[in-house]
Amino acid sequence: MGNINAKEPMRVETSSVCTTEAATGAHNFMVMNYSLLDGMGVGEFITSSTFSVGGHDWCIRFYPDGDGRNPGYVGAFLCLHGDVAEKGVRVKYRLSLREKDGRVRRGSTTQTATQTFKSGKHMGWGNGKVIHKSYLRRDCFIIRCELTVVQIPVVQMMLPN
Repeated sequence: MGNINAKEPMRVETSSVCTTEAATGAHNFMVMNYSLLDGMGVGEFITSSTFSVGGHDWCIRFYPDGDGRNPGYVGAFLCLHGDVAEKGVRVKYRLSLREKDGRVRRGSTTQTATQTFKSGKHMGWGNGKVIHKSYLRRDCFIIRCELTVVQIPVVQMMLPN
């Protein structure tokens, strides 16, 4: 027979929660008179105005004659302005080429990616093969960047009910 005076061990149950916040935004960079930019030189770029999302400043770099790695294609890259913490800034982004009415441009490649942007030399990510130059017969289009800046996750202890 067992000891009727023995106590069961106390059972403890705890919980915690991880919350990750994010800031989302978009920027439309309209390129007018593309034919006047064609021929400016491989590796040369035009920069959009600066826009802010998630507490950081960004711009789009457009390479009318390509970035040098993909002959015959135009390129578009999302670039971070300024310094950031050593861990960098984690961003989910989509770069697409659009018509003036907002439709995705036929023949173009939309890039969706998640990258960590860090301070220093390489502060941009994007697509060196947005569209072959032969498809750019119209002189006006939009480079659209949609981005979500992911904040550092916060873990907190949950109080018991």
